[in-house]
Amino acid sequence: EAFGIPETQVTNLLAYALGFSYTGAPASMRTLAGAVLACCIGFAANIHNAAVELEEDSHNLPGRVWLVAKCGLGRLMSFWRLLIVGMLLTAFALGPHFAVFMSLAVVGLHQYSAPPVRSKGRPLLGLWVFAQTVVFPFLFGWTTEPGRMLEVLLSVIGSQLGSADAPPAAAAHASLRYLGMWFFISLWFMAKGAFKNVPDFAGDRAANVRTSATLCSSQQQAARVAAGATLAAYLMLVPLVALGLEAPRALFALIWLGPVAVNCQRLVAAQDGRAANAVLRVDMRLSTAFLASLTLLIAPTPASLAMVGAAALLLQGSDWLGLDSRREVDTARAARAA
Repeated sequence: EAFGIPETQVTNLLAYALGFSYTGAPASMRTLAGAVLACCIGFAANIHNAAVELEEDSHNLPGRVWLVAKCGLGRLMSFWRLLIVGMLLTAFALGPHFAVFMSLAVVGLHQYSAPPVRSKGRPLLGLWVFAQTVVFPFLFGWTTEPGRMLEVLLSVIGSQLGSADAPPAAAAHASLRYLGMWFFISLWFMAKGAFKNVPDFAGDRAANVRTSATLCSSQQQAARVAAGATLAAYLMLVPLVALGLEAPRALFALIWLGPVAVNCQRLVAAQDGRAANAVLRVDMRLSTAFLASLTLLIAPTPASLAMVGAAALLLQGSDWLGLDSRREVDTARAARAA
């Protein structure tokens, strides 16, 4: 279903694979269930956004509004509620850690577009909540086989404050590695949120939605800010290696920085939302390639290889079936309406 934007769930699956790799656990049926839930959280978020963001989408993506009308808003929301219930029940079956983070993820995806918080209309908070679409799957990877990583991390913090004994060095390093990558993934996808907001500049401004883009005076200025944030976010991988939290080979993932920089230039040059949407589709491919490369460089394990392969099939299948609510035909409708 195009509402769910299957291609955006590719990064969810890759983030899950990366998060799971830090546990060192072998793949199992729990891993498969966790991977499906990682995809479902993005799927559910996209469906909810399509149902709630009708005003701004009438400017940016009228094709998506037409799909909502064709399906029926009530029918769409009923499906969404059933999906949420299934996700929560499965998460609770996977244990308390998974249940807690899935519950938080469901609240976050609902409040991104819906009142009372409606974080999309709060520029910085909106970027943070948008990033959780990938950050929570990364956390799901850990919560599938949580072990004692959280307890060790709390012991590390406690030892620095003088309130607990320091844990073994190897265990402390493993927990700090995970914390460092969580920080990187958060910043990286917040920059993706700023990038994503640029094509929606005109529609969001017309609908009086305050985003990281509409705070700027023009789409071009918003694009320059998003481009700078994007390049800076990728380079945050360097401090992780410099601090010894990741092996130097992880830096080979930055080979994608060249194409990313070129695509950022294209975003700045885009004259309208339709052109910027075309750039955004390329950015999705580059983000996928980068995250897949990073995952395999950090954890070249059979489980990682299998999930990267599944992500590639999901992306290719999305292309074959045309399951993208930012299709060229829909953005063309927006341009004609303007």
